[in-house]
Amino acid sequence: MPQRLLQIIHSYIPIGFVSWLLTWPIPSYQSTERIILFAAFVVVPLTLFRVLLSFEQLQQHVVFIKLCIYLLPVSAISLMFSFLMTPGILSGFLSIPWCVVTFAIAWKGTQLIRSASTLAEISKAIAFIYISIGGIWLVGHQFSMPILGFKGEIMLLTVNHFHYAGFVVPILLGYLYPYIKQLRLSKFIVILGMLAPIAIALGMTYSSILEWISVILYTATLLFYSTLVFIYIIPKATGWTKGFHIASSGIVWVTMALAVIYGYGQWIGSNTISIAAMVLWHGWGNAIIFAFLGILAWHTTIMDEETERIPFSKIQGKGKIGHAIFDRLQVVHHSCETPPTGLIDNMQDYKSETFDPCILDEEVIDFYEHTENYELLLTPHWSKAFAIPAKLYKLFSNRVEQMNFPLKAETTEQQVASRILPIIDGKDSRKSVRAWVRTYTEINKTI
Repeated sequence: MPQRLLQIIHSYIPIGFVSWLLTWPIPSYQSTERIILFAAFVVVPLTLFRVLLSFEQLQQHVVFIKLCIYLLPVSAISLMFSFLMTPGILSGFLSIPWCVVTFAIAWKGTQLIRSASTLAEISKAIAFIYISIGGIWLVGHQFSMPILGFKGEIMLLTVNHFHYAGFVVPILLGYLYPYIKQLRLSKFIVILGMLAPIAIALGMTYSSILEWISVILYTATLLFYSTLVFIYIIPKATGWTKGFHIASSGIVWVTMALAVIYGYGQWIGSNTISIAAMVLWHGWGNAIIFAFLGILAWHTTIMDEETERIPFSKIQGKGKIGHAIFDRLQVVHHSCETPPTGLIDNMQDYKSETFDPCILDEEVIDFYEHTENYELLLTPHWSKAFAIPAKLYKLFSNRVEQMNFPLKAETTEQQVASRILPIIDGKDSRKSVRAWVRTYTEINKTI
């Protein structure tokens, strides 16, 4: 995967979220339309890229990812303008680009299901296929063309259903499955999650009893999902990841209770909960908290697992860092027999089939092996665009003495002294650890 492509993907979701927020001052959007736009700008791209980036054979999906990078923003903006208009010919045509995106995702889903080797992969592939049903109903609504006798608001609710219940939920279950596959009911839960969204839609169309039964089974599936996340995932999660999982898996008890009450009302022919109330509480709760935070939780879970394989230091500082931080934390190995003097001990340790240290200049090697013997001369060159932000940042970094870069306004160059400190391996969790402390010579502050 090209690095530039990864940078675009990682910046896509924040930009999409801000773009969606900018639609809020527009009063003509209905709540249902705002939820669909949230899917188009944020949830679908986040979910789609998260699934595709999880595959080991990522190179096989690069062309499709590039296609999505171009299609997703254009189609989401087109849909945004479509919702500003009364359903009709122009509104319908403007909704077609998003429908094309859903069909492209579904086409990818058919490819994934043919190559799937686990139930988790099948569940994710089914989700990719389901979203195209939402695209069809979206175009039907925007062209003001009834589908199966349905028209108006119920069509937009169907669009929502297949963008969230149909697309997101099977993917969430797909991510959970590897952690619970030792349980007897694990396969049954995931299969229910795959079948329930389409069963609910069929029930709404042909049979209130089927709809009621499907809603019960779907609710049970999500409650199982929530319970298993609390048992198997949350205890091992930390920080933001734990918070995302708790919020997502917790809210589903509320939103699913509303769904059961609504489904029961449809069965007995009584309006127990209005559609407006369902959109407000069930719709927004599922869209923002359950779906968005749920996918975000699994994204951070995967990232946490990947970073566990990276040998990060366990040493952490709080508040002011400064040059004395290691002494304050009592992690310096003062009794070290041969204290290190450089960033590395011997450049020859890095010799491999792709790298020969002999090609390096002797002074370069000496710098890395005896860093303490060198003083650095720092000459800052700030981009004009960062001139003001850099000054604001300097107010903070100068107090903390960490990532404390010089400003051009201070001086054109600054002399930096280096110290290499031996660190106790047991405190850091790695072997032969050393700290490189760089201090401005003139002001005795740490970079």
